[in-house]
Amino acid sequence: MNVFSALDLSPREIISFVGGGGKTTLMFRLADEIPRHYNVVITTTTKILVPPTDKYPVLLTEDHRFEPDQVKRFLDIGRTPTLASRLLPGNKLQGISLEQFADIAGWQHIDFILAEADGAKNRPLKGHLEYEPVIPPSTTVLVIVVGADVIGQRLDSEYVHRSEVVAALTGSTPGAVIHPETIARLILHPRGIMRLLPSQTKTVVILNKVDCLPSTDQAYQTAHLLLGNKINKVILCSAISESPIIDIITRK
Repeated sequence: MNVFSALDLSPREIISFVGGGGKTTLMFRLADEIPRHYNVVITTTTKILVPPTDKYPVLLTEDHRFEPDQVKRFLDIGRTPTLASRLLPGNKLQGISLEQFADIAGWQHIDFILAEADGAKNRPLKGHLEYEPVIPPSTTVLVIVVGADVIGQRLDSEYVHRSEVVAALTGSTPGAVIHPETIARLILHPRGIMRLLPSQTKTVVILNKVDCLPSTDQAYQTAHLLLGNKINKVILCSAISESPIIDIITRK
């Protein structure tokens, strides 16, 4: 099974990726897995590295709306365009505004919009400030990504982006060992990542890099702690593997 099948997506979905531990890898993997007869656009409300432009041509517009015909020309030849506002130092792209996103979301010839809506500085876990993440209001599926390889590591800046925020929200001591309960308390906290969730949005958690754990026991424990009111599905995953889906856990 691939990521597209595991997410059980339908046409006209807007999928936003947040959290840490492999968001960009999962987003581009999903873009490649969506059947070719669908039109797919990639974008971000934060910053991402410039993708390989032969496969994901980049279109930039800083202050204006994107032209549908310009995007459609790439879609008609089987390319997946990446929409951003401008090029930044370090081979990065600055994301688009929520106003630009709302305009694109209304285009009828787009079947899927994939958006990275968060940045974690390559850490597997992240604590969020008041203005984060920047989730587009039209999001239909929110994918919260956590690097399972953070389990058993220390709650510090080496493994956690904004570790002080995570400590405050979870009641943990800085430097303490991260357990499944730590991850669940963080994600489910009323002031956590889902506090800005649009009402129509389905939420899925992907525990990525499960193959890095000595056993899957703690990954399953994390999944069962997360299942509840807002989260009906947790996917155990290894995004870089040929067969990425290890298991899907749903609320009974």
